Amino acid sequence: MALHAEKFFTEELALTDGTVIGDIYYATPKPDTPLRLRIGFSRTIRADEYDGLRLQILHAEQGGVLDSVHLGFADHGTFRSRDAAMGRAPGYDGYAKMRDWHERDEPPWQGASTTKLRRAIEQYTLLWFPQPPAAARPDKAASQRTLSGHPPAPEPNGFWLVDPDFRARLRSATHVLLGIVADCLNDDFRLIQALDGSRYHAAELLGIPNEFGVLAEAEAAAEIVGLGSGSPFAPAVTRALVLLDQRPLDDQERAVRAALHRRATTASALRPPVPAPMPPSTESTRTR
Repeated sequence: MALHAEKFFTEELALTDGTVIGDIYYATPKPDTPLRLRIGFSRTIRADEYDGLRLQILHAEQGGVLDSVHLGFADHGTFRSRDAAMGRAPGYDGYAKMRDWHERDEPPWQGASTTKLRRAIEQYTLLWFPQPPAAARPDKAASQRTLSGHPPAPEPNGFWLVDPDFRARLRSATHVLLGIVADCLNDDFRLIQALDGSRYHAAELLGIPNEFGVLAEAEAAAEIVGLGSGSPFAPAVTRALVLLDQRPLDDQERAVRAALHRRATTASALRPPVPAPMPPSTESTRTR
């Protein structure tokens, strides 16, 4: 299928409530209305080159397009990391573009980050298909308990950076996340795809509040590319991550397994030694 469209919509964007026909995604967000949502790739002046997505609202009975909006890849940072690693800047050939020029197994959106694109689609969908207001707004703790089945992850004691217990939990969360990424690669996910979005499930999967999940995500990325001793937000981490994402899955999995091994070794080295048990006192020894 051209552009591997079905995988892009159902796996990359996680749009699973509709149907993909050819290169187009169709959905009926509210079955009791004649309105339909249509999402397709927005072409440039070049054949088989795309610079974003085109969202349209169709009327099933009257026909025609009621509304249309263009979501550009450049505006939503979809290929920012890929282009930075390749030295592409705005105005350069191929910047923020998706191309389907060659027959290949790898998808043409390789290296994409679709979190912002997905959020924009959700906002546009809610504009035309508003959801009824909830009867009562649950608090954050109750929501986390409902979703995960566990109590909410404990908050740090004061400023997280000077809370040694929380920092230990953060290191543990990074190790857990590396294991999750390794499992995802076994299911044929690519590296960036496996990492992207994990921060939104930090409380459920990693045992830390969701707002700190980005720290574990960044630490895991830096460890995977072998730059764990420096800043996880350094540009070198971004470039190395994008380049690794373009390598075969076996290479990606080896890098994640090596990161897991390094984390386990470091944790063992940092663990305080267990004191040897004191020999029993001869004074308290009873004889028969």
